[in-house]
Amino acid sequence: MNFRLLLLFLLFLLIQNSNSILAENIDSENSSASNKEFASTSESKIHPILIQWQISENPNEFAKENNLSYKDNKIKVYIYLESAELRSKIPHEITIAAFDDKIAVSFVSSEQLDKLDDLDFVERVMLPDLAHTPPIPQIEQPETQIPEENRYDYLVWIVIGGIVISTNIAIFKKRKKLQD
Repeated sequence: MNFRLLLLFLLFLLIQNSNSILAENIDSENSSASNKEFASTSESKIHPILIQWQISENPNEFAKENNLSYKDNKIKVYIYLESAELRSKIPHEITIAAFDDKIAVSFVSSEQLDKLDDLDFVERVMLPDLAHTPPIPQIEQPETQIPEENRYDYLVWIVIGGIVISTNIAIFKKRKKLQD
């Protein structure tokens, strides 16, 4: 009976470890796929998602799928200018909803995005950010080093293996004595 409990405990630990390893692998695959998907290959001032919105067959559906603010065939953007004084040079057909220093908020059509891309004083046209956090710095680890979180997993498995082996030996000896 004790042996069965021990096996169930080992099985529980194995399942618990495999789920965390699987989650780590899925997270790393998702982050690398999203980085490749949104990488800009052109020298455009326009954010790659906005370019994809421009060339999509159904802009309304594309905006819904990517959680973009969209109304009246226009999409909400942030227009980054070289200086705050250049606000007055933005073409009049582009309605500015708000300003904050060198950033203008506006709803623009596909044609208006192209006009913004051609303007010299526009640094870039981006999606609105509700919150912006800088990337967390990464510390490079040598590939031969075992990651900190997995360093003691091997010790746990060795101890559990020793317990299983010694339990099996004890059960085997007890059965042999009973048979003799």
